[in-house]
Amino acid sequence: MHLKLEKSDKQLEAERTHPLKYAATIEEALDATGFGKYNFGLLLVCSWTLQAMGMDLFGTSFVVAAAVCDLELSMQQRALLTATPLIGVVLGAQLWGYVSDTKGRRLTLMISMSVGFVFAALSSFAPNWKTMAVLKLVSSTFTSASNSGAYTLLGESCSERARGRSMLLCTCALMCSQATVAVLAYPILPLDFAYPIDFLGINYRPWRLLAFVMATPCFLTACLLRLFHESPKFLISRGQHEEALDVLKKIYACNTGESSQKFPVKKLIDDSEESTCEESFLKAMWQQTTALFRPPLLKITLKLFYLVTVIYMTGSGFILWLPYIMNNLFSVLETGGGSGMNLCTVIRYSTESAMVVGNGTIVQEVCNDTIQETTLLSAMSYGALASSANLVLSLTCGSRKRLAMLFIIVISAIAAILLNVVAVPIAGGIFFFIFLLCALSMGILSVYFVELYPTSLRGMASCLSVMIGRSSAFLGVNAIGALISANCEATFYAWSVLLLSSAVFTWYLPKDKKPKQ
Repeated sequence: MHLKLEKSDKQLEAERTHPLKYAATIEEALDATGFGKYNFGLLLVCSWTLQAMGMDLFGTSFVVAAAVCDLELSMQQRALLTATPLIGVVLGAQLWGYVSDTKGRRLTLMISMSVGFVFAALSSFAPNWKTMAVLKLVSSTFTSASNSGAYTLLGESCSERARGRSMLLCTCALMCSQATVAVLAYPILPLDFAYPIDFLGINYRPWRLLAFVMATPCFLTACLLRLFHESPKFLISRGQHEEALDVLKKIYACNTGESSQKFPVKKLIDDSEESTCEESFLKAMWQQTTALFRPPLLKITLKLFYLVTVIYMTGSGFILWLPYIMNNLFSVLETGGGSGMNLCTVIRYSTESAMVVGNGTIVQEVCNDTIQETTLLSAMSYGALASSANLVLSLTCGSRKRLAMLFIIVISAIAAILLNVVAVPIAGGIFFFIFLLCALSMGILSVYFVELYPTSLRGMASCLSVMIGRSSAFLGVNAIGALISANCEATFYAWSVLLLSSAVFTWYLPKDKKPKQ
């Protein structure tokens, strides 16, 4: 009798901890699944998916720097080839937004990453820069789907309390994608081999091997995604309540180790968001797009898209020039020069030193495809710094997104001014790193796109933001090369003004809600 009473007391305690709910909204049901092994696993896979995409987009800058002699690239061609993957993001963004919102987040990611791998791998065999540009354009068009798909799948598969923190943690992988490429390049690029492939008319050199290695994470993440389920929020938005409940039960069982039959929610309530109707492709796509630019979403859309434009133009635009800027900086420092110079003066000095001079006139520019070891180490250091800062953000600023983004943008603007003012080369490099940290705001913006838009429009809003962001980055990459050559100091001053204007827009974003306890 005593044992029976003791057992019933435990059951009562369990019922108080996890009360049985016959019907619940999707948010209440996600809360009931807890946060455990399934969410951690999905966080890792989504992080690797974003990193694979980042390597495909931003790792190109290292490949191009090492291929400049083999592909006979001019400065303009180098800038265009480096920025080409960003065009792919623009071309695919709206399409992937529609596919994600109508066919599912998980399926979208699996297809896009698989096809992206094929074309990214083929780019390592490109006989000339134009062929390589086309192949990278196609690969990035597909892999770019993960920019919104991974965030959306992760955000819609965890509770509201853990959502912002999880998505910021996921951004750590994207922030260090270029550093990961630097880690891979460190042992590969110094190798000395050249295997001729006659029917292509190329020599297979280390930079081609690096391009192939960079593509493999796309295939691996596509395989790993098979181990996870579709977003329950997407399923319920499509009217598939039983399928959504089944997914929630499986998440609960994986997180808690208990039977899925013990899941406290037995029925899902469709909380105000209407299921998406089957319509023609173009009509549905148009309606999803125009809905973002009509009240009540118009104001928040304009604010967020302006922030996306400035932050992507800065973070993604300048990060692709990091190998070039750091290579110039360390080339000058290794020769013992640079004393009393700011970063811009160092870049000009290094560029002038790369010319062969005869009888007082410039004869030709020396082709140099050597990437300094210190350049690779600096890229790794930036990745570590950005990831660490993003980790701190995710652990401390989940409920203070607006203030955190405001702080990041202002600090970045100040760093852009200081790298001109301080005439110490190493200090200029450090301020350049701090300036690039405005990219931390990308993760915070992705949280806003999940929180402020309904499920039926969330994928489209995220993909359009990426389309606008990468368009800005593409313009930024090409403009930065020309502007730095024309007037480097004025370039950084102008960017500091842009960042400060975005800080004003950040101030007027919706105030953060306190997380539910």
